[in-house]
Amino acid sequence: MYKKNLSSKTINLLEYYSILNITNLFSDTAIKSKKQLLINKEQYIAELFKEIGVQLKIKKINSFFYKGNLNSKIMILGDCPNDEDIKNQEIFSGPRGELLNKMLSSISLEKEKYYLSNIYFEKHNDKISKYNFYKDILIKHIKIIQPKYILFLGETAANFFNNSNQLILDIRGKWGSIIINNNKINTFATFDPEILLKKPENKKLSWEDLKKFRNEIFNN
Repeated sequence: MYKKNLSSKTINLLEYYSILNITNLFSDTAIKSKKQLLINKEQYIAELFKEIGVQLKIKKINSFFYKGNLNSKIMILGDCPNDEDIKNQEIFSGPRGELLNKMLSSISLEKEKYYLSNIYFEKHNDKISKYNFYKDILIKHIKIIQPKYILFLGETAANFFNNSNQLILDIRGKWGSIIINNNKINTFATFDPEILLKKPENKKLSWEDLKKFRNEIFNN
């Protein structure tokens, strides 16, 4: 009832805080309202990345932190930006991005069908010191996008929630799951395209992974 006395801008901001579990001003039903989330996702994402964008001196918030369809059921997560991404302030730019586009197009995943981002947003030598900070960011990120599937690119991304160090050759091509906000999200891992550029002999394995991923997402 009290919402009648609030501006639409204030309501949107309160809903954003509620989604990120900053407060419980709204009920779970309101938070999970798909219609509300679709309307406000761009605002939620902008708020999520605003502070870290200032810290990293990133001006192109949209292109550096994410690409694609915010309403997609498919979320694709890489490890971190490389030197070219940082220079261009664009996620998955250059040869790495070109190869990723080819990989995804090969299984009929065009740009409008997926949402692409990274787990870390800076190059890092000491992942342990940054882990908790970026885990908090990632959980909020996933809550906003609400994907049904997450495709992890590379072993750092694939190991992130388990905080483990398994080799990508041991975890690629396998389905798993994570629970965020009591919602089960199906996860899958394959090679980061940057690794495939360095070790093209793994492209065959990557193709096998992608076909397995395609069969699941398009048949369910």
